[in-house]
Amino acid sequence: MKPYPNIQTHNLKLLLLLARITVYIGSVVLIIAIGTGVIAFFTGGLATFFPVLTFTPLAISILFFSGLMAAIVSFEENYRVRTLHLVKSNET
Repeated sequence: MKPYPNIQTHNLKLLLLLARITVYIGSVVLIIAIGTGVIAFFTGGLATFFPVLTFTPLAISILFFSGLMAAIVSFEENYRVRTLHLVKSNET
């Protein structure tokens, strides 16, 4: 599974790679948060529920940051293609 499969870039390949890696990190943190929540629910301990309150916003923040990086890459690629098209149309 490759996150952001439709985004391609010519200039920002490293940023797109970081966005894809960040999705995997965010997904792992979200799975840890859900797993911790399930364990806390079944054990009934309130002290074990506090990691859920820290991991969930962390996971959502990581996934949001990844989406922001992918959006920057997409905007830049769209701008590059549009500029390239305008330059080629002005040359002829």
